[in-house]
Amino acid sequence: MPLDDEVRRAMARWPNVPAMHGWLRLTRRGRWMLVDRGVAGFDETLHGQGSEITSPPIVDFIGRNYLHDEAGRWYWQNGPQRVFVDLDLAPLYFRVMTGSKDTVAPGLITHTGYPVHRIDRGALDSDGNLWLETDQGPGCVDDRDLAQLPIAFDVPSAEAKAETGTPAAITARLSLLGEHEVHLIASSPQLSFGFVSRPRPD
Repeated sequence: MPLDDEVRRAMARWPNVPAMHGWLRLTRRGRWMLVDRGVAGFDETLHGQGSEITSPPIVDFIGRNYLHDEAGRWYWQNGPQRVFVDLDLAPLYFRVMTGSKDTVAPGLITHTGYPVHRIDRGALDSDGNLWLETDQGPGCVDDRDLAQLPIAFDVPSAEAKAETGTPAAITARLSLLGEHEVHLIASSPQLSFGFVSRPRPD
């Protein structure tokens, strides 16, 4: 479990600190937003988007101690306290890493700074987001990096549609850390990849 030693010590010293919900949000660009619900006159409509956390040490601290529980709820372990995260789209965002030479194959790194070593499956949602199940967890590729991926789309021809009478599904093949067939998600990404977008107390 990627936790700082100081966080582990705090958890052992104060094991029963109540968790927080609705105070931290992760945007579509992998940015952390603080929703200060404790401020006087807080209004969900006006202040619910939060303010971006821009301090590099704090952003790094969150990334090093960002985990999920068995229910698929992602949280920041802030010392002894779990701060559950509201997800605009995904729990992780993958950026494409390219080498300085053409012979170096592209790789992926999470928005929290961890390299991806394994891809288990891929899928496309109805909005064109590319989702991956990886050794770091589920997430989607940053849409700004999609053009850099070695992915080939198989768009069915009009003849194939005429033969069956129904549109055939668009599929794709991703050549990254192995070969992976990519299909459209039949259900929501949350159900398909097992995470909770807005964790709240039971």
